[in-house]
Amino acid sequence: MTNIKLYGYSTSPFVRKVAACLYYKKLTFEHIPVNPANPKETIGFTGANQVPVLMIGDEWKVDSTPIALWLDDRFPHRPLLPENQEMRTKILNIDRWLNESFLPSGFRGAVDGKNNLAFKFMGWRLAAIVSAHTPLPENIRNQWPDLLRKAPFILEMVEQLDRDESLSDMQMRLGMEMIKHLGNGPFFGESDSPTLVDFALFQQLVFPYMAGLTDKMQIDAVPPLKAWSRNVAKHLPKNPVLIPDSFVVAYLD
Repeated sequence: MTNIKLYGYSTSPFVRKVAACLYYKKLTFEHIPVNPANPKETIGFTGANQVPVLMIGDEWKVDSTPIALWLDDRFPHRPLLPENQEMRTKILNIDRWLNESFLPSGFRGAVDGKNNLAFKFMGWRLAAIVSAHTPLPENIRNQWPDLLRKAPFILEMVEQLDRDESLSDMQMRLGMEMIKHLGNGPFFGESDSPTLVDFALFQQLVFPYMAGLTDKMQIDAVPPLKAWSRNVAKHLPKNPVLIPDSFVVAYLD
């Protein structure tokens, strides 16, 4: 058996994307939690603070999409990209949209959203999830909502976006673009089988519901997206989001 280790924190959508790819390929792996307050403690060997880091044997790579391509090279079964070149290009273009627009948009609320009690509760909940893996000092947990608004990685993600567009308009536009990319399904890009795009989006859209950050699955109000999410869920374990089962407050029906 090949020794596979995934380094990262479960609150990172890019780490969860890689985890879903590993689950889909039915590869046994060890999740090594990284303390965001001291990442060098576990991933100092990379010379950087970037997660995810995937190690296979003595080799390692960073960045979720290159990691997914590496997984297909090493373990061709249950591919994460179609073999057809036209479809492959289509999926990689959607993945670029995902990495450059959709996933960074998830961080914008922390910077440009209202700093109200609901935001603070979300921040404290995320701190509790992080601390379940890598215990954080109480004062750091208490400050987590404010730290999110100033975190260098989050600010870097948000700077990729057009902040002249209002937060609500951006969310509406990206929602429409997501439906367009799904097309007639059953998976994104109208692929017959799930790809790295489906796993990245699934993890991002399902995580808030499973982790107790929201009390409903927002996409369930859109029938094609609800059907898509259940199609993807069939290929993943019941808890695919890397948080302890004790922190999961809801599962997909």
